[in-house]
Amino acid sequence: MVTYIKLAWYSLKKNPFFSFIILFGISITIMMVMFIGSILDTSYGPNGTYINTDRTLIANNIKVNRIEGHGYSNSSLSYYAYKEYFSKMKSFEVSTITMNHWFSNVYYKNLAKKIKRLDIDEKFTQIYPLEFIKGRPFNFEDLNERRKITIITDKLAKDLFGEEDPLGKKIKTDSEMFEVIGVVKAVNKLRKNAAADIYTPYNIHKKVDTDWHLVLGSSHVFMKFKDKDALIRGQEEYQEVLSSIPIDASKNEVSLESRAMTEKVNIFYNMLDVEDEKMYYVYLYVIVLIIMAIPALSLINLNITRIAERTSEMGIRKAFGASSSDLLKQLLVENVFTTLIGGMMGILFSFIMVYLFNAFSWMGEGETLEINYWLLVFGLSCTLFFSILSGFYPALKVSNFGIINSLKSDKQ
Repeated sequence: MVTYIKLAWYSLKKNPFFSFIILFGISITIMMVMFIGSILDTSYGPNGTYINTDRTLIANNIKVNRIEGHGYSNSSLSYYAYKEYFSKMKSFEVSTITMNHWFSNVYYKNLAKKIKRLDIDEKFTQIYPLEFIKGRPFNFEDLNERRKITIITDKLAKDLFGEEDPLGKKIKTDSEMFEVIGVVKAVNKLRKNAAADIYTPYNIHKKVDTDWHLVLGSSHVFMKFKDKDALIRGQEEYQEVLSSIPIDASKNEVSLESRAMTEKVNIFYNMLDVEDEKMYYVYLYVIVLIIMAIPALSLINLNITRIAERTSEMGIRKAFGASSSDLLKQLLVENVFTTLIGGMMGILFSFIMVYLFNAFSWMGEGETLEINYWLLVFGLSCTLFFSILSGFYPALKVSNFGIINSLKSDKQ
């Protein structure tokens, strides 16, 4: 094996052009797999604040169908729909409701900043566990008594207050004053359901807008389940509860449509109308295979050319007693050795690219990529698989050349 590795290193130095092309292709492929995988894993994987994401159903849309010619109404859910119907489901462990203000401004003395504000209830942190640095989360009394309080991120606290203790300070947003009662570590903004700059109490006393609709509103509902089986039962129960909500025939209503789906299903449901979470992984693997298969095909052609130039070398080795299987092993070890070098380079490039994206906020302010080390193993394993696949055929072909034919020509 040591001899094969030495021969592989000699082969790399002997053909610098082919070596560069192969190493470049492998390293860029690994880097792209890692980069795309990091975006998906950071945004939707069960990490950090999203630790419960695979056990959480999200209901963020409801549609009121009307009789033909009268169209339909479509929006997020109302608090009334949540309180009177969906919060009474039996299958989940805990549920919460939020309302996103998207972008607002916050003011403190002479300072002003654009921020993202999220209204949450007292159960929000049981599904999305915010990391408290100071202070406390909301409780039911805070919501019930309509206290004007807020939780802010450590980044916003530093921007507004510097080294001062933010607890007890009052900030202004949307023409209202809020007292800071807690400071949390800023959530990666790629995790959009949990990320915000300030968190304010959800208004549970909000009046129903009967001019609009009882179940149509501007809120998102989240339900955490014990396991996958409970989650599936929860989806079934959600549909049962939905069918129990009365419709108003006087307004030409005929039915309601809504789905409770996981974060991963939401991605492809919106694009392809696919509801099966397994399809998330199917599409992910298809993307990876396409990314890796294209350079693998190129590597096959390069390997055929590179190995074919060594037919005389293989002929000499056969003349001195090397078997076809020995030559096959040698060429495959060389291919794997080359792939490992390219893979290590790709991993290094991946860390450099992620560092640059985070350092210069190329994804957006507060949106940072995180590398999952299982992705490293997966990417390198895929590369090794395609490396062996791309090198096996040309290696088998050359190793089976006859001695005389191999010695006659440097290429066959």
